[in-house]
Amino acid sequence: MDKSQAERELLSVIIAESLRDEIVTVGALADRAARHGFGLLMIVLSLPAMFPVLPPGLPALVGLLFVIVATQMLIGLERPWLPGGVRRYTLSARAKQILQQRGIPFLRRVEKFARPRQLWIPDAISTRVVAVALFLLGVVLFSPLPFFHTIPALTVMILGFGLVNRDGFLLVGGLALSAGVVAGGVIGAEKLIALLKWLFRRL
Repeated sequence: MDKSQAERELLSVIIAESLRDEIVTVGALADRAARHGFGLLMIVLSLPAMFPVLPPGLPALVGLLFVIVATQMLIGLERPWLPGGVRRYTLSARAKQILQQRGIPFLRRVEKFARPRQLWIPDAISTRVVAVALFLLGVVLFSPLPFFHTIPALTVMILGFGLVNRDGFLLVGGLALSAGVVAGGVIGAEKLIALLKWLFRRL
């Protein structure tokens, strides 16, 4: 593989090329990323939730997509599938601008760091372990905790880069972070529910 071909397979390049289109849909982005496996799709799906302030319900939608993708990885599908309604969702001009100004530069910085590093377990096993983590992180995004969605999204992005580059360092780090995020999400949700119950009793 020559240098120009390798560069064109980078996610930052895939997204930059996609954003040149006048109308950009989630399905178009997913199709270009899916040609390179589930890892790139995980990164694409995590990008919207990387921003601290999101429209109501969007973190839960991203979480649902994580669960759908994780299920497909667990059952061994070779190519990702997304629901038609999600595929037809069109990125707004503001979303495209944010991706161009912030998302692509961030991806380029991560791409310079990621590289193949041996994990010493078969790819099939590591993929399913990542799928379990992705499933749990998707469930965490249903949590009512405000501004918490950026941490699970970043964790999914790290795992995605680990899969794409067969980078054992990123995979192990992402899995360790996943355990902390899931634990934090459960504890935080319990505390929030307890606080709400206490407030209702005071009313």
